[in-house]
Amino acid sequence: MVKASSKLYAVIGDPIAHSLSPLMQNWMIGQFGLNAVYVAFHIRKPQLEACLQAVRTLEIGGLNVTVPHKEAVLPFVDTKSVDVELLQAANTIKNCNGQLQAHVTDPFGFTESLGDNRDRCNGASVVLFGAGGAARSVCYALSRLKIARLVIGDVVADKARELQSLAINRLNMPDVSLFSPADPNFSDLISDAGIIINTTAVGMHPDTDRAVMSDFSCISKHHFVYDVIYNPQTTRLLQQAKKHGATVQNGLDMLIYQGLESLRIFSGEHLTLSPAQLSELHKIMNRELGIYE
Repeated sequence: MVKASSKLYAVIGDPIAHSLSPLMQNWMIGQFGLNAVYVAFHIRKPQLEACLQAVRTLEIGGLNVTVPHKEAVLPFVDTKSVDVELLQAANTIKNCNGQLQAHVTDPFGFTESLGDNRDRCNGASVVLFGAGGAARSVCYALSRLKIARLVIGDVVADKARELQSLAINRLNMPDVSLFSPADPNFSDLISDAGIIINTTAVGMHPDTDRAVMSDFSCISKHHFVYDVIYNPQTTRLLQQAKKHGATVQNGLDMLIYQGLESLRIFSGEHLTLSPAQLSELHKIMNRELGIYE
């Protein structure tokens, strides 16, 4: 029940109507018995400074930030976590008595989402599709998971080189190189990798017939293929990888765990989801997406 004393949390983005965050966060707020409510605001870039000032004025307790504002909000906060300083992006802002503290929970969300597959990362060779904001967070997580080699590919070569520089110079990753799907050695690159990760929007609803790869014959049962997309539940990349025997995973748990970490930051409480709660949340979110298990 919403009360006059209830904390207000929100997510901002452009667009924002598609966001699952209010559904997810209000469900978790109810499960944890928090005195709070979570809403979404459609904020365009020219409105960002006024939006952050309104967070102070209205005493909004916390803000999640989604595309395209994760970098653009930084000039309007008061403090930044070490991770935010490193990645130069934030997706979580806590209001502490008018002081806005910027955090990033995406790397945590990715790491936690791996579950038992986390052990696959130690010493692994990883092929990473994409070099945007999601790729930076995944790259940061991989640097802490002790992978041996990272190979990055993006349609924008400059972005790929920027991520390579970040990985080498700031994340201290020992072996980072670039690739192009047009490279004649591309199939060998995939075959030799243990993990393949897609951080791009290729294959996302409604363009579900697309994939970052066209030849899947180089994927086998020794691969782990992760797609940050969760709508559709099984992208073409994951469908084809599964046909070739690979272990596959979509990005729904990454979304859930980064949201859970944000709620911990907002509330200051150590909140955990039981396996039964996680399963129920999967069903609720997939139902919202039109996916019925």
